[in-house]
Amino acid sequence: MIVEADSLSREEELDKLKDKYQKITSVLSAHQIALWEYDIATGQCSFTDDYFRILGLKEAGIVFKDIDDFYQYAYPEDILPYRNAFSRMLESETKSSQIQVRCIGCHGEVIWLEDHFLSYQKNKAGHPEKIIAYTINVTSQCEKEAHIRRLEDRNRKIIEALPEFVFIFDDNFFITDVLMAPDTVLLHPVELLKGADGRSIYNQEVSDLFIRNIGECLKDGQMKEIEYPLDVESVRYYFQARIAPFEDNKVLALIHDIGDRVRHAKELIEAKRKAEEADRMKSVFLANMSHEIRTPLNAIVGFSEIVAFTDDPEEKEEYVNIIRKNSNLLLQLINDILDLSRIESGKSEMHLQSVEMSALIDEVEKVHRLKMNDGVEFKVVRPQEEIFTMTDRNRVTQVLFNFLSNAIKNTKHGSITLGMCKEGDWLKLYVRDTGCGISKEKLPLIFTRFEKLNDFVQGTGLGLPICQSIVERLGGRIDVESEVGVGSTFALYLPCQQIKSSVTDTEYRAGQKRILVAEDVEVNYMQINAFLKREYSISWVINGEEAVRSFLRDRPDLILMDIRMPVMNGIEATEKIRAMSADIPIIAVTANAFYTEQKQALAAGCNDVVSKPYSMEQLKAVIEKYI
Repeated sequence: MIVEADSLSREEELDKLKDKYQKITSVLSAHQIALWEYDIATGQCSFTDDYFRILGLKEAGIVFKDIDDFYQYAYPEDILPYRNAFSRMLESETKSSQIQVRCIGCHGEVIWLEDHFLSYQKNKAGHPEKIIAYTINVTSQCEKEAHIRRLEDRNRKIIEALPEFVFIFDDNFFITDVLMAPDTVLLHPVELLKGADGRSIYNQEVSDLFIRNIGECLKDGQMKEIEYPLDVESVRYYFQARIAPFEDNKVLALIHDIGDRVRHAKELIEAKRKAEEADRMKSVFLANMSHEIRTPLNAIVGFSEIVAFTDDPEEKEEYVNIIRKNSNLLLQLINDILDLSRIESGKSEMHLQSVEMSALIDEVEKVHRLKMNDGVEFKVVRPQEEIFTMTDRNRVTQVLFNFLSNAIKNTKHGSITLGMCKEGDWLKLYVRDTGCGISKEKLPLIFTRFEKLNDFVQGTGLGLPICQSIVERLGGRIDVESEVGVGSTFALYLPCQQIKSSVTDTEYRAGQKRILVAEDVEVNYMQINAFLKREYSISWVINGEEAVRSFLRDRPDLILMDIRMPVMNGIEATEKIRAMSADIPIIAVTANAFYTEQKQALAAGCNDVVSKPYSMEQLKAVIEKYI
């Protein structure tokens, strides 16, 4: 009876154990987890049918007896890593490990398994004899992770392929993230942009435009498109933003640089305006030419006929003088037209040289003193010392001759003053008269072609337009002050920094080339100077306006032109210098490899572009290409 009771008790315990096992197996099965054992001594594995069923291996045609048999189903690239990991697990003291491996089913499907090893049975010496392990089917999890990785990879490739960059804004106009290709250079550091309030980046008008469109986009779920300007360091850029709903209260804004398009549109508008103006001016030109040419021709033809029938010597002399006077007027008209055409087409070059301006004033005085009308006093006001500046001597003389010619024609009494003085960095040459003066209404018209304020005074109406074109190409300007009945003052301003003489170049070491560095950041200039000063003579200016003056004054062999500078940027300075010289090498230096600055620099006339950061050897190599 006792034996039967013990037997019954063991059977009940066994049933309970089986019941617990079934419950555990059921729970594990629901999570696709299957148990198995590994005998360390024999290398045998115990895989039950439930193992293959729970993990979904049986349906895929994957059934094996041991580890070596398992390898025939393993993904080829995973076999060696699994072998090595399994060996390391057996060699470890704890026999604990986790290994992930892929299996290939009979239909080519991929099943991801993850084995977890735990030692549980030891021999008398305390060493593990058997290892209990469980395998998890992690296919779903791995596929999700792989899908996420693919999406991330796809998104990365999309972002890298984007022409510009992406801002993610929340509904309060804060930039929560910035997405861009690795080599993209922004106008602001990414660290500054992330988390920034958009109002700190954009002006009030642009911020309001963004906020309004972000709100509408989040409300109706429709993409919005805006275009706006952005001013950074005195340079204006133009962008387009396409705003689309992203997630929660955020929008995704694809930012695209449309600077080229806007500039092109402006150029087309300006070209259209110029074409229309040119067409109008052509008609005006032909009408004026007809009048201006016919008037002296009529006098020449008419008096040529009359003189043939006149016997009185005094009358003949009078008629001949009229013919001569109108012939000179016709010749002057033709010369003025040809001169203006050459200057504006760029075919008339400025021959810059060191000119002593006090002597030039004296020469102009000698020519015009005898031309003064009776009752008009001719005064000259100039410094006693010599003043040298780099300019075109003949062109400056031409401008002063025109000023004086106009003054003589319009001044019947009083005085005419030819003067020169320094005003800051400018050399001022002027002609002041006490003539009839010009009304405020007509003053803006004096530089218009064929505009004659007094039709009864001899002239072509082209002199002042020619003077304005000449002075602009010399880097200067013309100012006019006038009052009816009081007189007029025409002033020519030229860039000037007084130098001793034209042999100043001898102060440089023999054979040494001169480089002008236009750079507003002193540390950048110091770096360039430290590297190049042994081989070149280096001079430094801090803005584009000073660069133009220094070029006119010093005639360097090469210019290093920073693009972004105050007062006048490098693009504008290059264009002005190129109008005066096509030969001087100009190398643009820019910290922006983006937003078309390089194209702008080359279009303005730069010979080459160097992007920051650059090595000194790289800069030197570019310089040596040109000097």
